[in-house]
Amino acid sequence: MKTMKLFTMLFLAMGIAFTSCEGPEGPEGPEGPEGEMGLTGETGAQGEAGAAGEQGEPGEDGNANVIASDWIDAGFDTSTALFSDEFSISVPELTREIADSAIILVYGRDDLSNRFEVHQLPYVKSNEKYDYHLEGSLVHEYELLITGTTMNGDTQFYTSVDKVRYVIVPSGTAKSASVNLNKMSYEEVMDHFGLDY
Repeated sequence: MKTMKLFTMLFLAMGIAFTSCEGPEGPEGPEGPEGEMGLTGETGAQGEAGAAGEQGEPGEDGNANVIASDWIDAGFDTSTALFSDEFSISVPELTREIADSAIILVYGRDDLSNRFEVHQLPYVKSNEKYDYHLEGSLVHEYELLITGTTMNGDTQFYTSVDKVRYVIVPSGTAKSASVNLNKMSYEEVMDHFGLDY
């Protein structure tokens, strides 16, 4: 019996010894054929949309299309009293296309009497009426003709307007769409378009 146990133990030890011994690694065998492509997996669930950033406030409309002159000295005759008088101002920026649909504002300024007053033309002061109209032709550029006339036909000097200025707002200018510029004061119009006084 002891011989049998000893024989079994010896047999097991030899089995373990043979299986645990390894020889040197052989050369790599040739590459086998490429297998078939597997089936496409199911599409996963769509992730949640990221949080949107805050929308910025819309910017203000500019005044890029608005044509505004500086203050121009009036050209009324100061040597002779007249029933009416006039002078012209060249408007080189004005084209026929703009003139046909633009809003044209003309202002007269009186700063001869130690105060600064601006009035939109047409303007009446005492016996004097100041007005304007636009002239143009194929030969020369557009001009504003500024006129002064007496209300009662007497002769006089036209001294209540010593400077004039024009503001031309082409059709389609965004900032003119919702307001009546003819009913606004000079200061309101300048502030509306961001223009200097």
